[in-house]
Amino acid sequence: MILKTRAATEIAQFLAHHPTPEQIVAFHPSSEVAERAYELIHTERDGSLTEEEHKELESYLVIEYLMELVKLEAQRQLRQQAS
Repeated sequence: MILKTRAATEIAQFLAHHPTPEQIVAFHPSSEVAERAYELIHTERDGSLTEEEHKELESYLVIEYLMELVKLEAQRQLRQQAS
């Protein structure tokens, strides 16, 4: 299950504005989201994640995977347009 995190909100807002394939490919999360994700990863490596933090990290990983798929599709569309 994806938690309502800042990352999820950012993605929802981004996609709600109907980005072009170019904008999708160029998308990066905010520095706050990236910092939080790295913080959770480091905490996990230390073995001191709480259950809530574990759920939050899983949400970030699912969101990252989903955006990778969206970006791959956008890249495919751009290649197809260029042909």
